[in-house]
Amino acid sequence: MDGEAQVGVRHAVAEDMPVICEIVNYFIKNSWVNFRTRPQTSQEWTSDWERHRERYPWLVATRQDEVIGVAYAAPFKPREAYDWCVEVTVYVSHEIHRRGVGKTLYRHLIPILQDQGYRTMVAVIGLPNPNSVALHEAFGFEHAGTLRRVGYKFDEWHDVGFWQRTVVSDGGRPLPIRPLAGLRP
Repeated sequence: MDGEAQVGVRHAVAEDMPVICEIVNYFIKNSWVNFRTRPQTSQEWTSDWERHRERYPWLVATRQDEVIGVAYAAPFKPREAYDWCVEVTVYVSHEIHRRGVGKTLYRHLIPILQDQGYRTMVAVIGLPNPNSVALHEAFGFEHAGTLRRVGYKFDEWHDVGFWQRTVVSDGGRPLPIRPLAGLRP
């Protein structure tokens, strides 16, 4: 694959959920970067996507119509004061890691979130994970803190790091978040 040139990006649809599930389940089963200990079902993914898709973008990277990665946003916390803060996540198929797919997804996701009016983006990273840290820092995320030994998986304790990107820091009253349907294409 020739880097980003052959990768398309589009909004996720319900039919993508089984492949997204498969991509993420690989990391659930084989790494500590996802702290789940049991694989998810595609129905769980579909339920999450349906619940959030009007307010939070879910994007998939494709190559020759095959889904090879996903980047999505979700509520950082459920309380209303957090409405302008979003958690972002990216997963790329383990078979094509480190080929620019994550960057391509974030090049599309971050501007959408900015257009919607989100002021802060947070990435929660199971550590150690130098590739994810490098990806987020390349997009202007800064280390905001680390919780030590909070996740136990594969007979080891792991840290969780928080990386934050502040989009607007004027301190003024924020406008309501724009739903995805209200954005220009």
